[in-house]
Amino acid sequence: MTETANLTAYEDKRKSTGVAYLLWFFLGLFGAHRLYASAGKTGWYMMALHVGGWALLIAAFAFGSHSSTETYETALGVSSFTNVEATARGGVVATLGWAMRAIAWVWWLIDVFLVPGMVRRWNSQLAIGLGLGGLR
Repeated sequence: MTETANLTAYEDKRKSTGVAYLLWFFLGLFGAHRLYASAGKTGWYMMALHVGGWALLIAAFAFGSHSSTETYETALGVSSFTNVEATARGGVVATLGWAMRAIAWVWWLIDVFLVPGMVRRWNSQLAIGLGLGGLR
């Protein structure tokens, strides 16, 4: 390839820090900014933490509690009372879900400082691969 073709290929494939920050802000808990910056498998791990945490919370609520309804007859009519109780199993699952989501949130907050480096690393590797060494 000629140098002009290499520069064109570089411009077509380079990553933007602005786009990475938009992805970080709106879809960051799903690891979208890491997937965009080709930061290895860590974007998938971040997504698994966040989605898995939500799944465990939903499962804990759906399967880790039970309800009972009591009906009373009074002079004014029929009254019912529903009691929802969490079981120990639901509490452990919910705690694990909250912990997974907390890890994802902390990771997301730390990434605000790491995004420029991820993009710079991708662009640098791209330039070297195209034989343009010093570009960023």
